[in-house]
Amino acid sequence: MPPRKRQVEELHGLTEPRLTDAQREHFLRGIGLFNSGKHWHAHESWEAAWLLMGDDAADDAEIFIRALIQVASGVHLKRSGRYKGARNHLEKALPKLRLAPAWFMGIDVAGVRLFAEHQLRNFESTIAFTLRVRPSGA
Repeated sequence: MPPRKRQVEELHGLTEPRLTDAQREHFLRGIGLFNSGKHWHAHESWEAAWLLMGDDAADDAEIFIRALIQVASGVHLKRSGRYKGARNHLEKALPKLRLAPAWFMGIDVAGVRLFAEHQLRNFESTIAFTLRVRPSGA
C-alpha cells in the first residue's frame, strides 16, 4: 500500500528523511535517469522510492518526491506531445516544490522550481535542464 499522500496545506516545511538503502538507490537512480533525459524512467525510479515511505511525520518528504515525479512526468508528456497532461503535472508539482528549502535531499530545489515555472510560462519552448545535485559531504 502506498504511503499517505500529504496535502500542501497540512505541511509547513519539510525535514530531510532517513531513506533506507533501497530508497536511496531508487532516488539516486532517478536523478541519473532524469539528467540523462530518461524522464519516464526517472519517474518510475522515484515512484519506487516513494512507495517505500511510511505514514509518520518523518516521511513527510514523500510530497517532495511526488513533486519530482510530477516534474519528470510533465517533461515526458510535453516531449511526447501530450500538452494538457504535461501542464497538469507541472502545475501540481509547483506547490509541493515550494514547501522544500532551496536545497533538499541534495537537490537544488530552487532550480527545479524555476525550471517548472519557466516550462509553464514558455510552454512552446524547450530548454535543456538537469538536476543540480550537492556533492556528497557538502
